[in-house]
Amino acid sequence: MATDDDNKGGVSWRQAMTTVGMALSIPWIIGAPAILGWYIDKWAGTWPLWFLIGLSLGLISTGFSIYKLLKKFGQIK
Repeated sequence: MATDDDNKGGVSWRQAMTTVGMALSIPWIIGAPAILGWYIDKWAGTWPLWFLIGLSLGLISTGFSIYKLLKKFGQIK
């Protein structure tokens, strides 16, 4: 029975599933704050202030999530 350590240079299932999970969550990480900002702008009449703030926060948090994933897999020291 093969384990994650027996992949002989390939990608383990754990790494693959983590990467797929991150790829599927990126639109939510970026989109949710942007949509929330859009609703705040619509309610307060401050277009595009809160939309841009939400979009910026989403992009920054996506960058941190990708950085943590790369660090976890040893791509960044």
